[in-house]
Amino acid sequence: MSAWRSDGARIFVTALLVYVAFWNPWLQFSNSDNFVDGAVSLVDTGRWELVHWRLYEGKDTATSRAGRVVPGVPFGTSLVIAPVYAVWRVAGGAPVEGWTGLETVNAVVVLLLCAPAMALTAVQVAWLAGWLGASRRGRVLAALLFALGTQAFQFGTMLTKESLTALALAMAVRLALVGGAGHRAAAGALAGAAVLLTHSVVLLPLLLGFVVLARSGARAAAAFALGGAPFALALGVYDTWLFGAPWRTSYSAITGLQTRFVAPKPAIVADFLVGPRGGLFLYSPFLLTALAGLATAWRGARRAEAALTVTLLAALVVIGASWQSQFADRASWSHGLGARYLFPALPLLAAFTGVVLERLGRRALLLLAVPSLVCGYLGAQAGFAPVPNALPYALKTFVSGTGMGVLFKEALPVWTGLDTLHTVVARPDVSARDLLARLPTLEGLTLTLHQVLFFILNALALLGVSRLIARVWRPRALEVPACAS
Repeated sequence: MSAWRSDGARIFVTALLVYVAFWNPWLQFSNSDNFVDGAVSLVDTGRWELVHWRLYEGKDTATSRAGRVVPGVPFGTSLVIAPVYAVWRVAGGAPVEGWTGLETVNAVVVLLLCAPAMALTAVQVAWLAGWLGASRRGRVLAALLFALGTQAFQFGTMLTKESLTALALAMAVRLALVGGAGHRAAAGALAGAAVLLTHSVVLLPLLLGFVVLARSGARAAAAFALGGAPFALALGVYDTWLFGAPWRTSYSAITGLQTRFVAPKPAIVADFLVGPRGGLFLYSPFLLTALAGLATAWRGARRAEAALTVTLLAALVVIGASWQSQFADRASWSHGLGARYLFPALPLLAAFTGVVLERLGRRALLLLAVPSLVCGYLGAQAGFAPVPNALPYALKTFVSGTGMGVLFKEALPVWTGLDTLHTVVARPDVSARDLLARLPTLEGLTLTLHQVLFFILNALALLGVSRLIARVWRPRALEVPACAS
């Protein structure tokens, strides 16, 4: 037990340090705008109605039956953010009035909620990998590759619902597998919370309920159902109150859109799994080993866990591809290098890689791990990709930003007023040719020196993080005495 606690702490600290080093404080995505605005508006006005929607042109907002402007995205993330903002106001902080205020709340929430949530999810991946039979090596590899070799790297640095959803889902599965009635009730509550955060995981409570029933009997399943019932009731009441029926979610009322279920287009399904527009296995190839792990589990004692993972992943593919198929012929707006719509299933999928990764030789492991880590890094340093195909965007910003993360290549130059090569070429009226023409000038020299300054600061920060991580993984660095377990 002490060894497991020690490894869990190491995994958490490692992931958290890396996420903080690549902190992205910007509000760049309309979903995040809604989340922050919903929380701020609720605390400041006491009403569930967006106050600042005009600042982001009402993107992803919904219109209720009464004409009220509310989030078009699931409301769970706003409810998680609200207490953080409420503490700020109680402590004497000024109310948010403009875009700068919303962005400040966003930046704080990333550090206090999203980065720790994603790091904790990596810890759950390690536990689940051990439950599936992985040794210490397999557990650590699965957890760290999930944290840094998937879109989790990017989601741990910015505000998205995916970081909170992944944690709720992974913990729900863990608690459903072990313990007594209290654990089952907590699992049901977390599964319900995951649905409030991301509606597309709606099958999770049902699937987990079947697993609990099959493994532990009717009493445990009843405890699970009771734990999730308040969340199901809350969602039904919310949708009925604002949109007229418990099955009409905010997505059906997004302002200016007529949405419905359509047959998923094959090209979009392919993009989700292997295509250049977010392909799950293309940008995180280590996840291919999960296929062998699932097959092994199906033949062994973990058939229910394998069935849960495959069914959830398939459901997310169908739901996500159907949504995208209404608007395009190819997948788009995946945030970065990975299929955002499939991300909730990644903690479970990554857990199945542990039993396979631990048996791989160094060469095979490097062939799978290095591309995953490189793509994870590219996505995190690029930040939000405002284009359908994120890879060219990530490569361009890698070159213009000399590999720096968003904090050092964009945020610090803006905060200090020191323009760099990257901040200038990022302007819509400046092309790469224009920038090259400026290089031989005094302005070009100044921009270059500023970029070198921030590059050095970034390098020093990464060096410090690397030394801390090396110390954390030094033998006995975080060991817990055996008597404490």
